[in-house]
Amino acid sequence: MNSLGAPGVLLGIAIFLHASYLGHSYLQSEVDYDGQLSIDLQHALDDTPESAFKSRGSIDIRSIRSGFVDIDQDVIAPEDAAKISALRNGVYRLRAKVTTGSGKKSSFLTFVDGCSLYESGLSDILTVSLDHSGHPMAVSLSTTKGVCDGSTVDAKTLRMFNTTVLISHMEQAPIPDTSAYIQKLEREKEARDRGETKDNRSFFAKYWMYIVPVVIFVLISSAANPEGAAGNAGGGR
Repeated sequence: MNSLGAPGVLLGIAIFLHASYLGHSYLQSEVDYDGQLSIDLQHALDDTPESAFKSRGSIDIRSIRSGFVDIDQDVIAPEDAAKISALRNGVYRLRAKVTTGSGKKSSFLTFVDGCSLYESGLSDILTVSLDHSGHPMAVSLSTTKGVCDGSTVDAKTLRMFNTTVLISHMEQAPIPDTSAYIQKLEREKEARDRGETKDNRSFFAKYWMYIVPVVIFVLISSAANPEGAAGNAGGGR
């Protein structure tokens, strides 16, 4: 069997480290990029497939790195507040149309239980997930009310959305620390060259490749010739 040996292993690790460094540099430069996003919000106030979406407002993310945002949402008309109250047994749907600083457009659809939105007093959380280059991957909606309990809220709280915007960045995978492993390989190689390496393994661990075939051969021979084994045992009486 051919073996790469320590030089081959060291060369492979060196190549891996170089590639990891280049990848890390690329990701780091992209993460350092600070851009802007504009989000147009539209919501459906009827829990039916053919329900039309109407404007809810807009969100301008001034800095995807610092998370500074401007939120401008419409005042809810009394008839729309009544529709939101009626959604307690349905689903509230939100469509987010996102435009990046470079003009790239994308659209995302998200939803929550109507009861959780109603019982939270229209306090919702909009999470914008970004990839390593700052482009949106998803927009998800949640509320501050985790579980509906059938409570009733004051109609005055249904006049305006109280929205919190969270920006979620893609996390970089950790780069393995291989320098200590390389140093260990070098020390082991130097010890072998000086003849200082001692084999502290047990007898079976050292010679199992010789012991196992003999045991298997004996077992196969016994299974293949049971009559002979029985005859030898009978002749001894």
